[in-house]
Amino acid sequence: MVQLLFIWLFASFTCFSQNLILEKASMQTINHGASPTSTTNYSILIKKNKSFLWSIDSIVSVNGNKISFNISKVENINSASPKYTPITSYSKNDVGTYHLTFASTKRRGEGRNGAAQHLTVETEDYSGGVIIHYKVKGKLKKMKIESFVKDETINAP
Repeated sequence: MVQLLFIWLFASFTCFSQNLILEKASMQTINHGASPTSTTNYSILIKKNKSFLWSIDSIVSVNGNKISFNISKVENINSASPKYTPITSYSKNDVGTYHLTFASTKRRGEGRNGAAQHLTVETEDYSGGVIIHYKVKGKLKKMKIESFVKDETINAP
C-alpha cells in the first residue's frame, strides 16, 4: 500500500513539473570606442523537456518596461557550432533548448575624429532582473530571472 502511494505521489509530481527550466542567463557589454555607444546583450537559455502547449508572451524588466526579444531553438548545444532556428510559432511537440536574446543600446552624441578611446555610456540596465511571461496549457505563468552572469566587457577601438 505504501509503495502504491509513493508511485502515485511521484507520478503526480512529474505531471505538474511541466514548466520551462532556466538553464543559463548571461549578459555582455560592448563599448564602441570613439563612438559614444554601449550595447549590453542579454542571453537566456531555457529548456522544455515535455510535450505540452506553450508560448512565451513577453519579457518585462523588474521596473515594468516591456522588452522586445528574439527566440530561437538551439540544436546540438554542446557542439562547437550549435544550430539556431528562429521560432515563428509554438507547437505542443516542441522539446529542447531555447535561446532568448534581447539588448539595450544607448547612444549619446556623435563620434568624432580624435575622440578619446574607450568611452563608456550607461545602458538601460536589466541586470536587476526580468520576468518572462509565458503560457502552459493556456495558463499564465511567470519565470523571474533575478540576476545575470556577467561575461567579459568588450572595449572596441
